[in-house]
Amino acid sequence: MRRILVIQNKRIGDVILIAPALHALRLAYPAAKISVVLDGACSGVDELLPSIEPLYFHKGRLNFHFWGNIILRSWDLCFEFTGTDRGVLVAWLSKASMRITYSSYAISFARRLVFNRLVESDVKSLHTAEYHLDLIKGAGIRAERDKLSPILLSNGIQSARELLSARSIGANFAVIHPGTARSEKMWSVENWVQITDFLNSNADLDVVLTGGSNFMELEQISHILSRSSKRVASLAGETTLATLAAIIAQSRIYVGVDTGAAHIADALGIPSVVLFGSTNPLHWGPRSPGGRAVGEFGFSSYPHNFPKSSTAAIPTLQVKAAIVSVFQGIRQD
Repeated sequence: MRRILVIQNKRIGDVILIAPALHALRLAYPAAKISVVLDGACSGVDELLPSIEPLYFHKGRLNFHFWGNIILRSWDLCFEFTGTDRGVLVAWLSKASMRITYSSYAISFARRLVFNRLVESDVKSLHTAEYHLDLIKGAGIRAERDKLSPILLSNGIQSARELLSARSIGANFAVIHPGTARSEKMWSVENWVQITDFLNSNADLDVVLTGGSNFMELEQISHILSRSSKRVASLAGETTLATLAAIIAQSRIYVGVDTGAAHIADALGIPSVVLFGSTNPLHWGPRSPGGRAVGEFGFSSYPHNFPKSSTAAIPTLQVKAAIVSVFQGIRQD
Protein backbone atom coordinates (compact mmCIF):
# COMPACT_ATOMS: atom_id res chain seq x y z
CA MET A 1 0.00 0.00 0.00
CA ARG A 2 1.70 3.18 -1.23
CA ARG A 3 -0.80 6.05 -1.25
CA ILE A 4 -3.97 6.57 0.78
CA LEU A 5 -6.38 9.46 0.25
CA VAL A 6 -8.67 10.56 3.10
CA ILE A 7 -11.41 13.10 2.39
CA GLN A 8 -12.65 15.21 5.33
CA ASN A 9 -13.35 18.70 4.04
CA LYS A 10 -15.61 19.90 6.84
CA ARG A 11 -14.98 21.91 10.04
CA ILE A 12 -12.04 21.70 12.42
CA GLY A 13 -13.97 19.58 14.92
CA ASP A 14 -14.86 17.08 12.22
CA VAL A 15 -11.20 16.82 11.26
CA ILE A 16 -10.08 16.22 14.86
CA LEU A 17 -12.62 13.40 15.13
CA ILE A 18 -10.99 11.44 12.29
CA ALA A 19 -7.71 11.36 14.27
CA PRO A 20 -8.46 7.87 15.68
CA ALA A 21 -9.19 6.63 12.14
CA LEU A 22 -5.95 8.14 10.85
CA HIS A 23 -4.09 6.52 13.74
CA ALA A 24 -5.60 3.14 12.83
CA LEU A 25 -4.59 3.65 9.19
CA ARG A 26 -1.02 4.49 10.17
CA LEU A 27 -0.77 1.37 12.35
CA ALA A 28 -2.10 -0.78 9.51
CA TYR A 29 0.10 0.79 6.82
CA PRO A 30 3.21 2.28 8.49
CA ALA A 31 5.02 2.91 5.19
CA ALA A 32 2.10 4.41 3.25
CA LYS A 33 1.80 8.08 2.42
CA ILE A 34 -1.52 9.31 3.86
CA SER A 35 -2.92 12.49 2.31
CA VAL A 36 -5.95 14.25 3.80
CA VAL A 37 -8.26 16.57 1.85
CA LEU A 38 -9.06 19.55 4.10
CA ASP A 39 -11.10 22.71 3.74
CA GLY A 40 -9.00 25.87 3.46
CA ALA A 41 -10.93 27.37 6.39
CA CYS A 42 -9.24 24.73 8.60
CA SER A 43 -5.75 25.96 7.76
CA GLY A 44 -3.24 24.75 10.35
CA VAL A 45 -5.22 21.75 11.56
CA ASP A 46 -2.72 19.46 9.81
CA GLU A 47 -0.13 20.47 12.43
CA LEU A 48 -2.15 18.46 14.94
CA LEU A 49 -2.29 15.30 12.84
CA PRO A 50 0.92 13.26 12.84
CA SER A 51 2.42 11.83 9.64
CA ILE A 52 -0.11 13.13 7.12
CA GLU A 53 0.14 15.30 4.03
CA PRO A 54 -2.53 18.04 3.93
CA LEU A 55 -4.28 18.80 0.64
CA TYR A 56 -6.15 22.04 1.20
CA PHE A 57 -9.07 23.07 -1.00
CA HIS A 58 -9.69 26.83 -0.90
CA LYS A 59 -13.19 27.98 -1.79
CA GLY A 60 -13.29 30.75 -4.36
CA ARG A 61 -9.96 29.74 -5.93
CA LEU A 62 -9.12 27.64 -8.98
CA ASN A 63 -7.06 25.18 -6.88
CA PHE A 64 -4.93 23.96 -9.82
CA HIS A 65 -2.33 22.46 -7.48
CA PHE A 66 -4.99 20.63 -5.48
CA TRP A 67 -6.72 19.09 -8.51
CA GLY A 68 -3.37 18.15 -10.02
CA ASN A 69 -2.44 16.22 -6.89
CA ILE A 70 -5.76 14.36 -6.92
CA ILE A 71 -5.80 13.49 -10.64
CA LEU A 72 -2.14 12.80 -11.41
CA ARG A 73 -1.20 10.61 -8.46
CA SER A 74 -1.77 6.86 -8.27
CA TRP A 75 -3.97 6.22 -5.25
CA ASP A 76 -4.43 2.77 -3.74
CA LEU A 77 -7.14 3.56 -1.18
CA CYS A 78 -9.64 6.41 -0.86
CA PHE A 79 -11.89 7.00 2.17
CA GLU A 80 -14.68 9.56 1.74
CA PHE A 81 -15.95 10.61 5.19
CA THR A 82 -18.22 13.54 4.34
CA GLY A 83 -20.87 12.62 1.79
CA THR A 84 -20.54 16.08 0.21
CA ASP A 85 -20.68 16.58 -3.55
CA ARG A 86 -17.09 17.84 -3.56
CA GLY A 87 -15.93 14.84 -1.57
CA VAL A 88 -17.61 12.46 -4.00
CA LEU A 89 -16.07 14.30 -6.97
CA VAL A 90 -12.59 14.07 -5.41
CA ALA A 91 -13.06 10.35 -4.79
CA TRP A 92 -14.10 9.79 -8.42
CA LEU A 93 -11.20 11.80 -9.83
CA SER A 94 -8.71 9.98 -7.61
CA LYS A 95 -9.37 6.72 -9.52
CA ALA A 96 -8.14 4.88 -6.42
CA SER A 97 -8.17 1.10 -6.67
CA MET A 98 -10.54 0.97 -3.69
CA ARG A 99 -12.94 3.85 -3.03
CA ILE A 100 -14.88 3.54 0.22
CA THR A 101 -17.74 5.47 1.77
CA TYR A 102 -20.84 4.84 3.87
CA SER A 103 -23.79 3.16 2.18
CA SER A 104 -25.99 6.01 3.46
CA TYR A 105 -23.98 8.45 1.29
CA ALA A 106 -24.45 6.42 -1.91
CA ILE A 107 -27.97 7.74 -2.35
CA SER A 108 -27.98 7.93 -6.14
CA PHE A 109 -27.00 5.67 -9.01
CA ALA A 110 -24.18 8.07 -9.96
CA ARG A 111 -22.72 7.96 -6.46
CA ARG A 112 -22.88 4.18 -6.37
CA LEU A 113 -20.79 4.16 -9.55
CA VAL A 114 -18.08 6.26 -7.87
CA PHE A 115 -17.49 3.85 -4.97
CA ASN A 116 -16.64 0.17 -5.12
CA ARG A 117 -17.06 -0.54 -1.42
CA LEU A 118 -19.92 0.69 0.80
CA VAL A 119 -19.87 0.41 4.59
CA GLU A 120 -22.91 0.00 6.83
CA SER A 121 -22.78 1.97 10.09
CA ASP A 122 -25.49 3.36 12.36
CA VAL A 123 -24.67 7.04 12.74
CA LYS A 124 -27.67 7.57 15.04
CA SER A 125 -26.27 5.33 17.78
CA LEU A 126 -22.54 6.12 17.62
CA HIS A 127 -20.14 8.85 18.60
CA THR A 128 -18.78 10.52 15.47
CA ALA A 129 -15.24 9.26 16.12
CA GLU A 130 -16.56 5.69 16.36
CA TYR A 131 -18.65 6.18 13.23
CA HIS A 132 -15.48 7.20 11.38
CA LEU A 133 -13.63 4.15 12.69
CA ASP A 134 -16.33 1.95 11.15
CA LEU A 135 -15.40 3.29 7.70
CA ILE A 136 -11.78 2.24 8.26
CA LYS A 137 -12.96 -1.20 9.31
CA GLY A 138 -14.70 -1.45 5.94
CA ALA A 139 -11.26 -1.88 4.40
CA GLY A 140 -10.48 -4.75 6.75
CA ILE A 141 -8.42 -2.58 9.09
CA ARG A 142 -8.55 -3.31 12.79
CA ALA A 143 -9.58 -0.35 14.92
CA GLU A 144 -10.65 -0.15 18.56
CA ARG A 145 -13.56 2.14 19.28
CA ASP A 146 -12.70 2.86 22.89
CA LYS A 147 -9.20 4.18 22.23
CA LEU A 148 -8.34 7.88 22.19
CA SER A 149 -5.60 8.94 19.76
CA PRO A 150 -3.23 11.66 20.96
CA ILE A 151 -2.79 14.54 18.57
CA LEU A 152 0.53 16.19 17.79
CA LEU A 153 1.69 18.98 20.12
CA SER A 154 5.33 19.71 19.26
CA ASN A 155 4.52 22.49 16.78
CA GLY A 156 2.90 24.74 19.39
CA ILE A 157 4.68 24.06 22.67
CA GLN A 158 7.22 26.90 22.58
CA SER A 159 4.75 29.59 21.51
CA ALA A 160 2.29 28.37 24.16
CA ARG A 161 4.93 28.75 26.87
CA GLU A 162 5.77 32.26 25.67
CA LEU A 163 2.13 33.39 25.62
CA LEU A 164 1.39 31.97 29.07
CA SER A 165 4.56 33.47 30.52
CA ALA A 166 3.74 36.88 29.06
CA ARG A 167 0.38 36.79 30.93
CA SER A 168 2.03 35.53 34.15
CA ILE A 169 -0.01 32.33 34.01
CA GLY A 170 1.49 29.61 36.21
CA ALA A 171 1.08 25.85 36.16
CA ASN A 172 -2.41 25.77 37.66
CA PHE A 173 -4.90 27.17 35.22
CA ALA A 174 -8.15 26.35 33.47
CA VAL A 175 -8.99 27.04 29.84
CA ILE A 176 -12.38 28.52 29.04
CA HIS A 177 -13.33 28.57 25.37
CA PRO A 178 -16.69 30.35 25.40
CA GLY A 179 -17.15 31.17 21.73
CA THR A 180 -18.01 29.54 18.45
CA ALA A 181 -18.92 30.60 14.95
CA ARG A 182 -22.49 29.37 15.56
CA SER A 183 -24.61 31.82 17.56
CA GLU A 184 -27.04 29.12 18.80
CA LYS A 185 -24.18 27.57 20.80
CA MET A 186 -23.37 30.76 22.70
CA TRP A 187 -23.84 31.13 26.47
CA SER A 188 -24.29 34.50 28.17
CA VAL A 189 -21.41 36.69 29.33
CA GLU A 190 -22.90 36.78 32.84
CA ASN A 191 -22.85 32.99 33.05
CA TRP A 192 -19.23 32.78 31.92
CA VAL A 193 -18.20 35.41 34.49
CA GLN A 194 -19.76 33.23 37.21
CA ILE A 195 -17.74 30.24 35.98
CA THR A 196 -14.45 32.19 35.92
CA ASP A 197 -15.14 33.33 39.50
CA PHE A 198 -15.99 29.75 40.50
CA LEU A 199 -12.74 28.40 39.05
CA ASN A 200 -10.74 31.19 40.71
CA SER A 201 -12.27 30.83 44.17
CA ASN A 202 -13.36 27.19 44.48
CA ALA A 203 -10.63 25.47 42.43
CA ASP A 204 -7.90 28.09 43.00
CA LEU A 205 -7.14 28.17 39.29
CA ASP A 206 -6.17 31.02 37.02
CA VAL A 207 -8.32 31.16 33.89
CA VAL A 208 -7.16 31.53 30.29
CA LEU A 209 -9.83 32.60 27.82
CA THR A 210 -9.28 31.29 24.29
CA GLY A 211 -11.17 31.78 21.06
CA GLY A 212 -11.05 32.60 17.40
CA SER A 213 -10.46 35.95 15.76
CA ASN A 214 -13.99 36.62 14.51
CA PHE A 215 -15.77 39.69 15.86
CA MET A 216 -18.52 37.82 17.73
CA GLU A 217 -16.07 35.72 19.76
CA LEU A 218 -13.69 38.60 20.49
CA GLU A 219 -16.52 40.89 21.61
CA GLN A 220 -17.91 38.23 23.96
CA ILE A 221 -14.49 37.55 25.48
CA SER A 222 -13.83 41.27 25.90
CA HIS A 223 -17.02 41.57 27.96
CA ILE A 224 -16.12 38.51 30.06
CA LEU A 225 -12.63 39.86 30.70
CA SER A 226 -13.88 43.29 31.73
CA ARG A 227 -16.12 41.76 34.42
CA SER A 228 -13.72 39.12 35.73
CA SER A 229 -10.93 39.14 38.31
CA LYS A 230 -7.27 39.81 37.62
CA ARG A 231 -6.72 36.05 37.58
CA VAL A 232 -8.39 35.85 34.18
CA ALA A 233 -6.38 36.47 31.00
CA SER A 234 -7.31 36.32 27.31
CA LEU A 235 -5.37 34.75 24.46
CA ALA A 236 -8.30 34.90 22.07
CA GLY A 237 -7.26 35.54 18.47
CA GLU A 238 -3.56 35.17 19.35
CA THR A 239 -3.03 31.43 18.85
CA THR A 240 -2.63 29.05 15.99
CA LEU A 241 -4.41 25.73 16.34
CA ALA A 242 -1.14 24.09 17.32
CA THR A 243 -0.53 26.70 20.03
CA LEU A 244 -4.11 26.39 21.27
CA ALA A 245 -3.70 22.62 21.56
CA ALA A 246 -0.46 23.04 23.51
CA ILE A 247 -2.14 25.50 25.91
CA ILE A 248 -5.07 23.14 26.47
CA ALA A 249 -2.62 20.28 27.05
CA GLN A 250 -1.06 22.18 29.96
CA SER A 251 -4.35 23.11 31.61
CA ARG A 252 -6.00 21.41 34.58
CA ILE A 253 -9.47 21.53 33.00
CA TYR A 254 -11.16 22.73 29.81
CA VAL A 255 -14.61 24.36 29.96
CA GLY A 256 -16.39 25.50 26.81
CA VAL A 257 -19.09 25.04 24.24
CA ASP A 258 -19.23 22.24 21.69
CA THR A 259 -16.60 23.32 19.18
CA GLY A 260 -13.26 22.23 17.73
CA ALA A 261 -11.34 23.21 20.87
CA ALA A 262 -13.49 20.82 22.92
CA HIS A 263 -12.58 17.95 20.59
CA ILE A 264 -8.91 18.87 20.93
CA ALA A 265 -9.17 18.75 24.73
CA ASP A 266 -10.86 15.36 24.59
CA ALA A 267 -8.31 13.95 22.14
CA LEU A 268 -5.61 14.98 24.60
CA GLY A 269 -7.43 13.36 27.51
CA ILE A 270 -7.76 16.69 29.35
CA PRO A 271 -10.63 16.81 31.88
CA SER A 272 -13.38 18.81 30.21
CA VAL A 273 -16.84 20.24 30.74
CA VAL A 274 -18.61 20.87 27.44
CA LEU A 275 -21.93 22.68 27.04
CA PHE A 276 -24.48 21.20 24.63
CA GLY A 277 -27.71 22.63 23.29
CA SER A 278 -28.67 22.11 19.67
CA THR A 279 -26.08 19.38 19.02
CA ASN A 280 -26.33 15.84 20.33
CA PRO A 281 -23.69 14.91 22.97
CA LEU A 282 -24.08 11.25 22.07
CA HIS A 283 -22.40 12.07 18.74
CA TRP A 284 -20.12 14.94 19.75
CA GLY A 285 -19.52 14.76 23.51
CA PRO A 286 -16.20 14.07 25.27
CA ARG A 287 -15.24 10.38 25.45
CA SER A 288 -12.34 10.53 27.90
CA PRO A 289 -12.99 9.48 31.54
CA GLY A 290 -12.61 13.07 32.75
CA GLY A 291 -15.11 14.47 30.26
CA ARG A 292 -18.57 15.77 31.12
CA ALA A 293 -21.30 16.90 28.74
CA VAL A 294 -23.72 19.44 30.22
CA GLY A 295 -27.25 20.16 29.06
CA GLU A 296 -30.22 22.10 30.36
CA PHE A 297 -31.35 19.29 32.67
CA GLY A 298 -28.11 17.72 33.85
CA PHE A 299 -24.65 16.43 32.96
CA SER A 300 -23.15 13.05 32.19
CA SER A 301 -20.01 11.06 31.51
CA TYR A 302 -19.63 9.14 28.24
CA PRO A 303 -21.80 7.70 26.75
CA HIS A 304 -24.03 10.75 26.93
CA ASN A 305 -27.77 10.38 26.61
CA PHE A 306 -29.87 13.45 27.20
CA PRO A 307 -32.14 15.43 24.87
CA LYS A 308 -31.10 18.41 22.81
CA SER A 309 -32.30 21.75 24.13
CA SER A 310 -30.82 25.25 24.20
CA THR A 311 -27.32 26.20 25.26
CA ALA A 312 -28.63 29.52 26.54
CA ALA A 313 -30.97 27.67 28.93
CA ILE A 314 -28.20 25.74 30.71
CA PRO A 315 -28.06 26.95 34.33
CA THR A 316 -24.69 27.86 35.81
CA LEU A 317 -25.37 25.46 38.69
CA GLN A 318 -25.25 22.54 36.23
CA VAL A 319 -21.87 23.64 34.88
CA LYS A 320 -20.46 24.18 38.37
CA ALA A 321 -21.71 20.74 39.44
CA ALA A 322 -20.04 19.17 36.38
CA ILE A 323 -16.75 20.90 37.25
CA VAL A 324 -16.95 19.59 40.82
CA SER A 325 -17.68 16.10 39.46
CA VAL A 326 -14.58 16.25 37.25
CA PHE A 327 -12.29 17.21 40.13
CA GLN A 328 -13.83 14.59 42.43
CA GLY A 329 -13.08 11.98 39.78
CA ILE A 330 -9.47 13.17 39.51
CA ARG A 331 -8.99 12.96 43.31
CA GLN A 332 -10.43 9.42 43.38
CA ASP A 333 -8.02 8.32 40.64
